[in-house]
Amino acid sequence: MVNIMRVNARLEDSYQAKIDYIVEAHHLTVSDVVRDAIDHYYEAVKAERARQGSSLDELVGAFEGRPDTPADLSANYKNYIGLVIEEKYSQHGSR
Repeated sequence: MVNIMRVNARLEDSYQAKIDYIVEAHHLTVSDVVRDAIDHYYEAVKAERARQGSSLDELVGAFEGRPDTPADLSANYKNYIGLVIEEKYSQHGSR
């Protein structure tokens, strides 16, 4: 048996117009649009987290004796972590 979650949301009129447009253009139900939007957003967030994790994994992996391990990692690990964080947030623009 599949559990069904009911969603009740308050949206501005502009969102209603967008949903109506998608429903009409693709011959979908509102439920289909919401499911597709959640799936799309979920995949985007999951990919972003994987990308962020891989950057940090590269630093952690450096301790595994990889050939690309910076020779000064133990002394300058904070700088390397700072570079990863800076790269992450530079893509989002200044805040």
